[in-house]
Amino acid sequence: MGRLGGSDQDQDQDQDQDQAQGNGGGRRLTVQNSAVYATQLEPTEFPSPGDPEYKQAQEAADRVKYPEFWNPELRAYVYLEEFVSTPRKEPWLTTLLGTIDKLHTDLRNERGKQLRAILELADERDKRRGEIVDQHGAEGAIKYWLRVLQVIPAHAPATHQLVRIGRRVGEHVVMCLKEHYQEARPSQICPAIVPLIEVPWHPSFPAGHALQSHLISMCLDAIAPRRKQHEMLFHLSRRVAENRVIAGLHYPLDNEAGVEAAKKCFELLSEGPKFRALVADAQLEYRRQSESREARFARDHAGR
Repeated sequence: MGRLGGSDQDQDQDQDQDQAQGNGGGRRLTVQNSAVYATQLEPTEFPSPGDPEYKQAQEAADRVKYPEFWNPELRAYVYLEEFVSTPRKEPWLTTLLGTIDKLHTDLRNERGKQLRAILELADERDKRRGEIVDQHGAEGAIKYWLRVLQVIPAHAPATHQLVRIGRRVGEHVVMCLKEHYQEARPSQICPAIVPLIEVPWHPSFPAGHALQSHLISMCLDAIAPRRKQHEMLFHLSRRVAENRVIAGLHYPLDNEAGVEAAKKCFELLSEGPKFRALVADAQLEYRRQSESREARFARDHAGR
């Protein structure tokens, strides 16, 4: 795939839970009594435009807002829009191309050396097969970060949103870079390289897993750079990227370019006020989780 996850995650993940699960099998969650409910109302229970309470009820209804942290995979598009539309001296794509152009030149000049490196790493396949297959799937790689930091989306929605932003923005960026370079996959050039898993249907350079995984780690590291798991975050992103080379999908320089692009991408992403505000929200979540119950209570009720 060349990116962390597939388009199936763009759908509402709760959709299948709201559908009938076939005839005679499973639970049916679809509400069937909505038409009947209206007939059970007493005339005074629901205000009509002529009632004195109607305006007050309307104002109360208008104050109801949807929860701030809705579907994080889809909400990530809000931050993607901020990333691509922020005014800069030069287009973001031009900046990123300038960041990795030299690495692409190195790849073309060192093709044989790069192919040999892939063949030598094939010995690692048996040991990493489970990881490689797992991280190729839609949510396979994402869960590694969530587990390292014990991120429970319901308890740390801003932190979880940062993970999804790293994935979504990284996907957009890497596909634009791949389109520019149009670099062939290693197995297209060297028949001795037989990939362990299906080869994604898009160009090789730079590596999507490397860019997205490093960007996710940078987003999480921005919450608390001195946290104990700091080095583990980047060890994880390096390992996820290296697994793609071991699988025969990428050149080592694809990964180097992905990491460098991620660093610049995070720098540009951090220019956005919405993104910076989200990081601040995630920092607050982190502080609350590290506080004692008594300290949280005292802070939340200070001045009351």
